[in-house]
Amino acid sequence: MLFCGQIYTYMERAGRAVSLKAGKVADKAFVSMDENTLVADAAKTMYERKECTIIVTRNDPNTRSRIPAGIITERDIIYRIVAQNRGPFKVTLKDIMSAPLITVDSEATAEQALSIMKENDIGRLPVISRKGVIMGLLTMKMLVKRVSIGNAAQAE
Repeated sequence: MLFCGQIYTYMERAGRAVSLKAGKVADKAFVSMDENTLVADAAKTMYERKECTIIVTRNDPNTRSRIPAGIITERDIIYRIVAQNRGPFKVTLKDIMSAPLITVDSEATAEQALSIMKENDIGRLPVISRKGVIMGLLTMKMLVKRVSIGNAAQAE
């Protein structure tokens, strides 16, 4: 198992695969929910869809579209709800989300995404289009997998 510091070192040595665009590497099957969703409903969705991250969204009054507002993980639910004995049927995602949301442009390289993750000590990074639309979710695990595939292809 790789630890966080080892992952960064591994990625930095990876070469060509790190130049892939964040939008190409990101998982397009992410889960997003409104900031007013109850934590209990979000946890149920996470369980049913086997996801550990939700991108929290809100309505943008100017464009009348959904915009990313924050992010929550299973860990947030454990630390901010369960450990503090708060009621998941009374607390909304807005109350526990990590915000402001740190994102990466879909045209950025995997290396740039890695740098953002490293600077902010985060393992998940939403990928956003130039128009502010959520394109996908980039995770450290995904980057390592993609780089491993890229390195195997280079060796052939």
